[in-house]
Amino acid sequence: MKKAWILKAVISFPLLLLLGGCWDRIELDDMALISALAFDEAENNEVRATVQVILPQAQIGSGTSGGGTSPAVAKTTVQSETGIDIADALSKLQRELSRDMFWGQCRIFIFSEAVAKSGIRQHLDYLVRFPESRERAYMFVSKGEASKALEVFPKLENSSAEVLRRLADLHIGIRVTLHQLSLMLNGESQAAILPMVHILPEKESAKPLETIPYLMGSAIFRKDRMIGELSEGDTRGVMWLRDEIKEYTVVFKAPEPEQGIIALKPVWANIKLIPKIEDDVWKITVKVVTEGDIIKNSTSLNPMDPSSLQAMNRGFKNDVYERIKVALDKTQREYKIDILDFAREFHRKYPKQWEKVKDNWEERFPEVQIITDIETKILRPGLISSSQGDVKMK
Repeated sequence: MKKAWILKAVISFPLLLLLGGCWDRIELDDMALISALAFDEAENNEVRATVQVILPQAQIGSGTSGGGTSPAVAKTTVQSETGIDIADALSKLQRELSRDMFWGQCRIFIFSEAVAKSGIRQHLDYLVRFPESRERAYMFVSKGEASKALEVFPKLENSSAEVLRRLADLHIGIRVTLHQLSLMLNGESQAAILPMVHILPEKESAKPLETIPYLMGSAIFRKDRMIGELSEGDTRGVMWLRDEIKEYTVVFKAPEPEQGIIALKPVWANIKLIPKIEDDVWKITVKVVTEGDIIKNSTSLNPMDPSSLQAMNRGFKNDVYERIKVALDKTQREYKIDILDFAREFHRKYPKQWEKVKDNWEERFPEVQIITDIETKILRPGLISSSQGDVKMK
């Protein structure tokens, strides 16, 4: 019996060490919930960090009184501080906040255009090493000061950070996480692309700062520095080449001699990059398979007629080709920067040849021959066979 009691004590004692309880817990009321962090340049080569802090007491929906809706209140606040680096700026910010900064809700990081052009590597290094950063947080570049995107008050969402998160989830433009950005800058091509944030102009009837940030175009990086911008159309082309196109609307002109436009939605696409090296000539085939449904037809073409449907498909194919061509002209010829992951594809298939050119990929990339193989298909012609007034139900 004595031996059994000793054995139980020996087994139980280590378990008692695990029953420390929540001695190190921090109550929610003692936390400052950070929803976004913005990076801006400051004087004397310092950085200004701006955090968007959620106001817990304002998250409860505004109630009604006497049949009327109570005035809307701000649900976030912003706080800024400067430092020699981002770590220094955030430590100063903590001294000015009465609560511990909690980063578990922070899913938005925004670099100003000026910061992006001067280099983001030191800031990215901090975010990757910081144990409370979320690897799936979304990364952006702002047109102008990054803090401005955190200072506005959207009507539909609780915060501007929530607006940006939802837009990213909708695949409105390029979507890049902290983890993906780190992989891009440390990958074979050492190039990256981030979505650009703009501020929608305030309406005359709106309250001060009552507007939203929105996404339009993208910023491209060579190593850690922004070297240029892509328009909305160029960005769409890059998304085709990077196989990041989800369901969205395509609008294109009918092939000549027809007049009018055709709109397809949803459009689904699958893109494959097939590299090939022949006699030291580097080639890559962009194979595109895409399909969609007609939602608008302002032409005289009848989609129920096979020949007319074939003509529509030609217009669809030409539109996809032009999108890809424009993106290639910008990236391969103008900026000469591989944000299309061509380097990764060649590295995978031809590791020995890649070792010979990897240090000079920026010179080799513009010389890569591009072959496009596009297959388009219109699945459903819609509920009517003719356009406008000449309507016949199927």
